[in-house]
Amino acid sequence: MYLWKAWHDSRNRVVLYILAAASVGMLFGLDLVSWANWHAYWMTLAPVRLRSNFNFDMEVTFYTLDWLVLEYGPIAALLAGLSLGASSTGREYGASTMNFVLTRPSRRRTFVLTDWTVGLTAMVIIAGGLACGALPFLCLIHAKGPGNVLAGLPALWVLGAAIYGLSHFTTLVAGSASKGLVLSVATLLTFILLPNALYDWWHIDALIKAVDWTLRPLESDAWPLSPFDWSATAFWLAVAAGFLGASLAWIRWREV
Repeated sequence: MYLWKAWHDSRNRVVLYILAAASVGMLFGLDLVSWANWHAYWMTLAPVRLRSNFNFDMEVTFYTLDWLVLEYGPIAALLAGLSLGASSTGREYGASTMNFVLTRPSRRRTFVLTDWTVGLTAMVIIAGGLACGALPFLCLIHAKGPGNVLAGLPALWVLGAAIYGLSHFTTLVAGSASKGLVLSVATLLTFILLPNALYDWWHIDALIKAVDWTLRPLESDAWPLSPFDWSATAFWLAVAAGFLGASLAWIRWREV
């Protein structure tokens, strides 16, 4: 029952995000078609000895991976994760129904796990919409290895899960979607800005190196990923699991 309610309450937002992500992917794909047409035209004018120096069919695939998935993808994961995480429990606080939900006969952990099921399913589809929106156009222009654009999705999924977990937990603790969103944004800004501040003030670069390592799977020059870079993806998976555990612990001991 609560699964249907969670989907019903968030479906408009989720569908909007999915359509937006797919539209961005399709627009990017149309740009690739235009780029391919220009490339074909200029190749007819280039000397024969220069035509094999540039592997366009493969380059266009990794160009899509770099810009569409690894550049636009984190923005989509950030916005969707913050919004969906804050609105999941935030809608119960906003409607003053949280106490009713917590006093139902079902276990409290079901409330959190159901929110995560709906939120992470939406996150997977939203992040995948970027790559899947451009994939048909890569096939249309006969790009080599078009499936390589999907390689960046696991990193996006776990990053989005970590951001969703942060927003969900802060909203659960703050008791308000707006307060939870503010706390989440403040946490992310601290994560991004604190290492640079420590380096500028005291020349401590340990945190900068740590942050760079955690974001390594999203760097354009990281592909193909080494085992060391995949460990950063495992780090974000552990962060997401930690926030899930924190939410389960909080909801279990929270007084009505």
